[in-house]
Amino acid sequence: MSSVLTSLPTTFTPLQGPHYRFECKLRQGDDAERVYSDLTDRTVYEPDYERFATMLPWTANTSRGIVADIREAPSFCLLDGATLTTEGQRAINPTPGEQTTFPRPPHGMLKRYRTPGLTLGLPVTEDRQTESTPISLPPQLQSLHTAWFGRTGSGKSTALITAMLDNHDATAGADILVDPKGDGMAEEYLRAHYARYGDLENVYYFDCSETLPALSFFDIREQLADGIDRTTAVEDTVDHYIEILIGIMGRDRFERAVRSPDIIRYVLKSLFDPVHGMDSFSHRQFQSAVAHLHETRDPPPVVDEDLQAMLGGVAANSKRSFDELMQGVANRIEKIPVDARLAQLFNHVHSDGDARFDLRDVIDEDAVVLIDTGGLRPESRRVVTLVVLSSLWTALRRRAQQDDAGTQRLVNLYLEEAAQLADSDLLANLLSQARSFDLSMTLAMQFPAQLQQANPRAYAELLNNVSTVVTGNVAVDSDLGRRLATDDMPPAAVQNRLRALRRGEWLVSLPAAFGETEPRPFLVESAPLPAGDPNGPEPLSAARETALQGHIDLLGDWTQQQHGLDVRVAGGRQVQRRQPSSASGETDGESARNQDADRVSKSEPESDTAPTAETDVRIDSALPFSTRFPTMVKYSPELHALVCRDCQTRYDPTSDGMKNAISCCHHIDDVDRDDVPICDLPLNLSRNERLRSPYTNAQLQFLQAVYTAHQRRFDPDLEYDLLSDSMIRLQEYTGITHEEVQELVDAEALSVDCKYPHKLYTVTAKGRNAIAVQHREGIAHGHLQGDLSESSYHVAMVEVGRRYIEQAFVEDDSSAAVEAVSYYEVGEGRLDAVGLDTNGDIVVALEAERSNHDTRRAVPEDFDKMAEHRPEASIWIVENRDGAHRVLSSLNEPSDGEPRVEKTYSPNSPPSSFNIDVPGFSEIYTFRNLRAQLDD
Repeated sequence: MSSVLTSLPTTFTPLQGPHYRFECKLRQGDDAERVYSDLTDRTVYEPDYERFATMLPWTANTSRGIVADIREAPSFCLLDGATLTTEGQRAINPTPGEQTTFPRPPHGMLKRYRTPGLTLGLPVTEDRQTESTPISLPPQLQSLHTAWFGRTGSGKSTALITAMLDNHDATAGADILVDPKGDGMAEEYLRAHYARYGDLENVYYFDCSETLPALSFFDIREQLADGIDRTTAVEDTVDHYIEILIGIMGRDRFERAVRSPDIIRYVLKSLFDPVHGMDSFSHRQFQSAVAHLHETRDPPPVVDEDLQAMLGGVAANSKRSFDELMQGVANRIEKIPVDARLAQLFNHVHSDGDARFDLRDVIDEDAVVLIDTGGLRPESRRVVTLVVLSSLWTALRRRAQQDDAGTQRLVNLYLEEAAQLADSDLLANLLSQARSFDLSMTLAMQFPAQLQQANPRAYAELLNNVSTVVTGNVAVDSDLGRRLATDDMPPAAVQNRLRALRRGEWLVSLPAAFGETEPRPFLVESAPLPAGDPNGPEPLSAARETALQGHIDLLGDWTQQQHGLDVRVAGGRQVQRRQPSSASGETDGESARNQDADRVSKSEPESDTAPTAETDVRIDSALPFSTRFPTMVKYSPELHALVCRDCQTRYDPTSDGMKNAISCCHHIDDVDRDDVPICDLPLNLSRNERLRSPYTNAQLQFLQAVYTAHQRRFDPDLEYDLLSDSMIRLQEYTGITHEEVQELVDAEALSVDCKYPHKLYTVTAKGRNAIAVQHREGIAHGHLQGDLSESSYHVAMVEVGRRYIEQAFVEDDSSAAVEAVSYYEVGEGRLDAVGLDTNGDIVVALEAERSNHDTRRAVPEDFDKMAEHRPEASIWIVENRDGAHRVLSSLNEPSDGEPRVEKTYSPNSPPSSFNIDVPGFSEIYTFRNLRAQLDD
């Protein structure tokens, strides 16, 4: 009992002050009886500090009377616990240790954080009283980075909106939010921004399910212009691309094929070669380069000898090993175009007049950039985020190259669900180096251990290189406990306190300026909900809510038109109905976006004269159905005419009319040639013939387009060139779906000719019957026309050869050739192309050889046909390196007769290294290399 009484005086310690204290004495015997009587009788003694004894020196100024205000008086009351109500008992129960609050830092220390900046919350005192003045992270400390942890439903997103909104006022650079959650955070920010400023004028808003930022990924032009050396620019781009592939596949799967990542690096660097490469290219071009290397085993030319040796080493593998290596490469890079939205993003290479989102321009604006990736698949969300981070890294590096240190505006990056980037070294690199670029990063996630297993380096950077930590009630994390521990509160106690935090409560650990003491971690409550929040004290009125929605719609449209890529339709292209517009409508790329791609199903009519949507349409033109169109031209279905958008002048719906419509108020060079559709489509079928056909109008028109392209009847300079254009363009020009094309292939009306160097189809005899094409000798094939059943690829090879003869021989005064012609009959055979002299004699002969089962017989026969005329040049064109070696092998070991050529070469030797000069063989080229020579 005496020990209890001895400790009782400490109960009154909180009531003491600088001029007033309590002394408690232990009474026994009669003195104790007197004290007990005073308690039971509720005796109150008046203060008597003015007694004579208190005036004497060296005496204490004491009194048994108590002076207390209404808050202190209850501390002197003794209550019978058994008679208390439930609420009363709960109020006097001791607070569990894990629920006791953290000591608040002194007012003088907190004063440094009561400035405009990144609002963190309202400080909570030791007696759990919430102060009214918030604390913020000042701009000068923000480049030390912030981590914000909170479970789902903790109020983290709302707190971040308030923080970001206030920080936008406090800083002059861009505020960039990447939000993958899809819970409406971006729109909630827009609502708060509108409520505060009354407009959305300095905001960029990318809803990535509809609009992706128009970033040019494989593009170093701006970096070079800003003085960044080529090697650094290329290495960064290549490294970031590898990081993106890892983000899609996961590091373990991506690195399972050890050599594939290296080959990806080699080919990308070859495309950036300063002499033989480019400063910008699309992912589609990169895939073509990989496919070319796979099919031909010809390494791309580069000036870097080490890179050349590494590429040569890849090609020198055995065929089986080489195929496995290249298949591993293809399996990885094809993960990008699998998602049509990502394909459009990575294939975008900006040019003058295109929509463009250059972060270098944006980061110095007092602007807000909202990138909402919530509508994408998880893998695509990571990819888009990594592309944004890569572009931001490049923009910051360009700025550092141009501006003096200390003059740059602070850029704030807010990454929601940052743990999605756990396996990316790009995140760790940004954390460790971004502060040198004046970049502040705020990483929000549910708990830090999300990073630990996926990327220990990023986890270490998070705990050691992030100076501001704001955490709510999170799962046990011993490292976080150690990060927040103090002498008075060990890690275990910190973890217990974190588990007891309520929703809207945050434990904050702040940095300090150089030479100043950091405050110990303390507790804050979330700042009040911002104006405009429907659950806050200042929601928008119904009228302002309607106005806000209008502003958001306009903002989305403006962002897309000026800075975005429209990805609302499959394949990243604006898809139009196969059924044309109404008589009063107009067809162009813009209106097509607002139409859906549903086909009108084709059903059997009740009579031959019954009209249907499928039969009562124009079929002699592709213009009503094309999903690609020059921006300055529109098509009028009512007039069946092309119309200049600027001056409304009308032009014929032909190739010449298209050229005139473009040139009316613009220059032909302003147009992306791929956006110019084919015009005339000579499908000569009656309505009844189409009704009886097993194919839809779209399929019949596509067959006609492929056949017309095969016959090279489109304008190659404007509409379609078989030598360089993929027939995917014809699909877009006729509006046919991929599924419908596959139906034609399955029905054997169409054959897939090749996928490299570009996709080509050939209409089969069955397909020609379907579109009523006679394919007559002397018109479609025969002398000077072509071969019967010739493939589109072979037509392209022959035409490249003819142009080469014209350029290298006819235009060369030292050659006797004066004319280059194709499909020239000789005896009972035909040469694919020849150069003729003034007498009509053959002085140059050429054969285009596609490998087939009859190569060992056909190749020697073609050799003999050329050799018979003893030309000054006998030229072979083949598909790829393997094709060249099959030709040489057939001449070394023909199926009949003596060898035509004695020389042999290693299968790894490129055709360009062949040194053979006999009457039937003096030059050999791959199609791609010879076409490149013509382009040069």
